[in-house]
Amino acid sequence: MGAVTWGTASGVLAASLVLVLPGWALLALLLPCDRHGECPYPDLVTLLILSAGLTVALTPVVLLLFSLVGLKLGTGAVLALLVLSALVVGWRMLAWIRAGAWRPAWPDAPLVALGLVAALVLGVRLWVVRGVNVGFWGDSYQHTLITQLILDNGGLFRSWAPYAPLQSFTYHFGLHGNIALFQWASGWLTGNATPRTVVLFGQVLNTLAVLALYPLAVRLSGGRRWVGVLSVLIAGLLTPMPMYYVNWGRYTQLAGQAILPVALWLTLEAVEAERWHAGRLAAAVLAVAGLALTHYFVLAFYVLFWPPYLVAWSVGRWRRGRRLRAGWLRLAAIAGLAVLLVMPWALHVMEGLLPRILSGYMQGTPAEEFVEQETLFLPLAQFVPHYVAVLAVAGGLWALARRRPVALLLVWTGCLLLLSNPDWLGLPGNGVVTNFTVELVLYIPAAILAADLVVAVIDTGWPWLRALVGRVEPAPRGGVPRSGWAGRVAWAGAAGLLLAVAWLGVQQRRTVLDPAFQLVTPADEQAIAWVRATTPTGTCFAVNSFFAYGGSLVAGSDAGWWLPLLAGRCTTLPPLNYGAEVGPDPGYGEQVNALTRYLEQNTLQDAATVRTLRAQGIGYAFIGEKGGSLLDAEVLQASPYCRPVYTPAPGAAGPWVFEIVTP
Repeated sequence: MGAVTWGTASGVLAASLVLVLPGWALLALLLPCDRHGECPYPDLVTLLILSAGLTVALTPVVLLLFSLVGLKLGTGAVLALLVLSALVVGWRMLAWIRAGAWRPAWPDAPLVALGLVAALVLGVRLWVVRGVNVGFWGDSYQHTLITQLILDNGGLFRSWAPYAPLQSFTYHFGLHGNIALFQWASGWLTGNATPRTVVLFGQVLNTLAVLALYPLAVRLSGGRRWVGVLSVLIAGLLTPMPMYYVNWGRYTQLAGQAILPVALWLTLEAVEAERWHAGRLAAAVLAVAGLALTHYFVLAFYVLFWPPYLVAWSVGRWRRGRRLRAGWLRLAAIAGLAVLLVMPWALHVMEGLLPRILSGYMQGTPAEEFVEQETLFLPLAQFVPHYVAVLAVAGGLWALARRRPVALLLVWTGCLLLLSNPDWLGLPGNGVVTNFTVELVLYIPAAILAADLVVAVIDTGWPWLRALVGRVEPAPRGGVPRSGWAGRVAWAGAAGLLLAVAWLGVQQRRTVLDPAFQLVTPADEQAIAWVRATTPTGTCFAVNSFFAYGGSLVAGSDAGWWLPLLAGRCTTLPPLNYGAEVGPDPGYGEQVNALTRYLEQNTLQDAATVRTLRAQGIGYAFIGEKGGSLLDAEVLQASPYCRPVYTPAPGAAGPWVFEIVTP
């Protein structure tokens, strides 16, 4: 337990430095404070959050550029980068302090509250994964495998050897690059293996995705920092998402959603500036390019923010033609430069199967029942509690009636729903972006709009409360107003209520981990270690699988799926990416599916079935503790061709390892 505790504590500390330093150094160079003491950031916390989000975006851009020139990354290069980043940050901060442009101050009430809420958000996420060494559900396998391949190759790759026979890589890689960056920088310190690092970094990333709402919420609400604090509280502790992602390992979308608010903030900073500023444009370009390399669909979410924004922004400035044109040109410049930056990767993606798959959706080739399944709406309460949804809609309408910028989030939500339901407009493409994918991001507008309404009601709707505590956003520093003992008592009560609500949210979130999604249990880990130590290196395993995605792909149902990565043994099932990547031959994907269909229709009690598997080099069968319908332990025990060589503990269902004997 002590080793796990040290690995977690040191990992969190390392993750903080790895995430913050590169982005902070870049912002210090691109968005510095001016000689008059004016800084683009309202406080240090905003700077740190923007820095972390920019680092997450910057990592895949650096990986892409390194791959284009043939350079490799490793522990030495990453540590050197962190040291250089720290030197840049120290140099710029010292220069600002000497010039009076940066005035360190004690945290005020909103920042103290944000710090307490952030600690609870991170703490509960780390608490639920204590002792979890391998990520849950199917997505975790492919994400861990891609991360390991980046580590093995020192950057991007084409061949998935030795883990799978795939020959192309066109998947978005921002998440995996960041985990690799973290592992290079801290693996020697934490002692964590890559699967555990994915789990740990996923929770840090989950926290960042919530904290990233703070700068955007403050900006869209007109500088009200309490809106940012409450947004973090709602998204981090009161809504099921994004914390529930831990059960699915859906960390790629989470990484995109950690960048998304930061990319919006940096783009707004560049577009709304009084004059052209190369540093602001560069920061926005890097954030958008990184978002494009991290998650293709979340990039679409970013793009859809701008049509309603441009309409609202243009209506308010149509009399000032020069300012209006400048804003449009800056946004166009950001888009154009970001496209140029990711163009090499876009051309590479065209070599894979993704364009063909997308074309099929646009032409309506997927089965109708599959598209209907992909476009279903799941119950809203699984993503956003009803009371938060009601507050968000009311807050959006309130802001819309008063023409406040935060109302854009309500219109943006409508645009997202049109994206996942193009048939509402008579357009093709149903199923490309699922309603489930959109519902997963609803916590962002819901949290900010609900928080804005709560603060607006307190600030303007209750004069008697305002008389006690002062305005919610007191000037100039945001601290507790000097309103006498009654005000102090009221503020203490408000702080107590805030912490009580936060603690209630902690109690709700602490039970989020669902063992039903765990494919690799501790018992499986022991069995896999035995496989790695005992079985011949070149032997392949038959493992449990089932058809998913309307019967087009095969997914694993237990720990056997993980054998290539955890035990170095090949299996009958590649990672799910085989449906979008190039295999060793044109019919590889169908071969994988055909083998699963064959095992569904035949059992290992049949000599012909055994001969077929042995002819393909399959000498063992692995049945994990979770099990599945393809391979059944009772059937294999009754087969004269299957000899159990690893059996579960008395009274346990699994795991099992069988040697397949040639008839």
